[in-house]
Amino acid sequence: MILEIKSDKASAKIDSLGAQLISFQDSQDTEYIWQRNPQVWKNCSPILFPIVGNCRNTGTCIDGTFYQIPKHGPCKSTEFQLIEQADDSVAFSLTHEDFPEQCYPYKFQLQVRYSITETILNLTLTVKNLDTDSIFYCIGLHPGIRCPLSSEETFEDYRLSFSQPQTYGYRRHDLENLQFDMEREIPFPGDATSIPLNRELFSSDAIWFDRPCGHEVSLLNPAGKGLKASYPDFDTVAFWTQVSKDAAFLCIEPWNGSAVCSDEDDLFEHKNHLQRLVTSASKSYTMTLEILN
Repeated sequence: MILEIKSDKASAKIDSLGAQLISFQDSQDTEYIWQRNPQVWKNCSPILFPIVGNCRNTGTCIDGTFYQIPKHGPCKSTEFQLIEQADDSVAFSLTHEDFPEQCYPYKFQLQVRYSITETILNLTLTVKNLDTDSIFYCIGLHPGIRCPLSSEETFEDYRLSFSQPQTYGYRRHDLENLQFDMEREIPFPGDATSIPLNRELFSSDAIWFDRPCGHEVSLLNPAGKGLKASYPDFDTVAFWTQVSKDAAFLCIEPWNGSAVCSDEDDLFEHKNHLQRLVTSASKSYTMTLEILN
């Protein structure tokens, strides 16, 4: 089920399968979200829960039991229930009962709410603990932003512009061991506030800034047109695309958690930036996308 929300200056479409954002357009019909292409990347903006990235050996140990959690969790292939709909907002929900068996042991509700105002789209994830004890999870977002926006431009014309100077570099993904190498920090690939894009940056998959300064970044063409992402509730951020020129997108991925790190074991409770909720508590995580013309 595809649902559309609108403002006077923009519109967005969301698929109830995965509660994925599949379109964000301005009033000139410029599309800012990667349009799903199974030959390149079949998703466009999956929700990452209760794991971010992959687990070592396809699973993790929680309270002494091994659970097989698929990469990024099962949300992307799960139908969400529509719980709210208006002209400028829409909300979805799922619970632990919607997950496969032996995937994740905790009882929870996950709500996903989109709202649009002018050229700003807000996405809020809210996790509620329905269990009798504390629950633990990782959570993240993975929107694929079209890059380039027009056929007259190239991927290399674009840059990432940070709201604050970056003090630290990033972690490279070790493709042989399928984990982030925590023994080596790669120097920031720009002038502290800007990264000129090139596909070689992503030759080892995602680049992960585990100690970012600030929680805002813009993806811009030379004229300053693009999209600004704000993610105040997430501790880290990663960027990813494919090396292929057919992958006309860049994913901006705010994370609490990550794929396996070289300094982690296989216990879920030892995951980096793991989130904890006591019984009956809830917590929200927001990302804002703003069109820049």
